[in-house]
Amino acid sequence: MGQQTSNQRHNVPFETRISPSISYGTQVHVYGTATGDQFEVNLANNRGDIVLHVNPRLNDRQLVLNSAPSGNWGSEERKPMNISRGQSFTIIIMVTEQGFKVAINNQHTADFNHRMPFNAAETVTVKGDVSLSHVQVYPGFTQNGQQWRFTMDTPVPINVFPGRVLYINGRSNNNASRFEFNLLTNTYGGDVAFHLNPRFDQREAIRNSCQGGGWGAEEKQGGFPLSPGQEFEIQIICFPEHYQVNCNGQPWFTYRHRVSFQAVQALQVKGDVTISNVRAM
Repeated sequence: MGQQTSNQRHNVPFETRISPSISYGTQVHVYGTATGDQFEVNLANNRGDIVLHVNPRLNDRQLVLNSAPSGNWGSEERKPMNISRGQSFTIIIMVTEQGFKVAINNQHTADFNHRMPFNAAETVTVKGDVSLSHVQVYPGFTQNGQQWRFTMDTPVPINVFPGRVLYINGRSNNNASRFEFNLLTNTYGGDVAFHLNPRFDQREAIRNSCQGGGWGAEEKQGGFPLSPGQEFEIQIICFPEHYQVNCNGQPWFTYRHRVSFQAVQALQVKGDVTISNVRAM
């Protein structure tokens, strides 16, 4: 599902192309260890544009964000951040309709509104005082002007933080028995932080979590607003203490976190359902 460099350490400065082309939902994951006062991650191109400049400054404990169309820097935006010298970090950048969302060590840290067309970005570059382990680029929700289609059973990389909303649009099969949504702790499986399993044969929606291979107690209150063969939009909204789940714009139920939302790395869909669109805001 993604373009990934090898897991060996890379020389800095480092550059890799964004492929397929950047779009809504594209995620850039940068893994490394800070070795000095500051380093930078840029979404840029070879025409002199820096679409997004992410610059952790460790002595100030601040994250500086900016852009430089044609090399002309705009005004800086600063946010507190939690990268320490000598400690490993993860930076996740995701493209949304409004701007870029930046998470550090799985904590939402900053939003940066688009100042120029985001699709001008063609490369990811990393420079400065950093030991870089790897960079991973995950494709977005649209490619080549076409709506991105969800591949069943294949986990899609995604991160979760308070305020994050996942929109899942689809249609249950006409003879649907069951399907499920799983928020996973890695793209290869791992623990299931949140399991939602609508069962048409029982008219119940089972919720649960699986940790270390063991399932917890099921929850199923809240009714069953789904019907076989009908389209739906399910929203999963992350709050600090729980997920709020809505169906077709109406509140459905809440599910208290049993596995930390910071651990979520992927969304998986299985069963008697066809998914038309997945968005994250």
